[in-house]
Amino acid sequence: MTRINVGINPKDLIREHLIAEHREIKRIPNMIVSGKAIIKNIPNEFTLGEGHVKFFYNKLNYLLKRYRLLYKECKKRNYKVQNYENAWNNIPKELMNNWKPKDKDINLIRKRLEEKLNKK
Repeated sequence: MTRINVGINPKDLIREHLIAEHREIKRIPNMIVSGKAIIKNIPNEFTLGEGHVKFFYNKLNYLLKRYRLLYKECKKRNYKVQNYENAWNNIPKELMNNWKPKDKDINLIRKRLEEKLNKK
């Protein structure tokens, strides 16, 4: 599983979710650079579950910006995390696109986070 909590300010994430997203978000650029990602049939709409990771294959600049926010928040909270920004170093330019989550995307993530918190 690769968590991307789109539209959620990292300041609003609990420790567990912040650290997990910081650790997992780099999987996507690593898959691209390693050649493990098949860059076709990318979903047009954000989704959870199947297609969640693939959706971001051509939105790597969005992920890089999000990663920087996650890293900054981890450091602000004095969490011992490594900087993985270099995972984006060899991404093809055509995949370094931005993206803006829609309200429905953010609400989907909020609902998922609430469900996870309620399970505890």
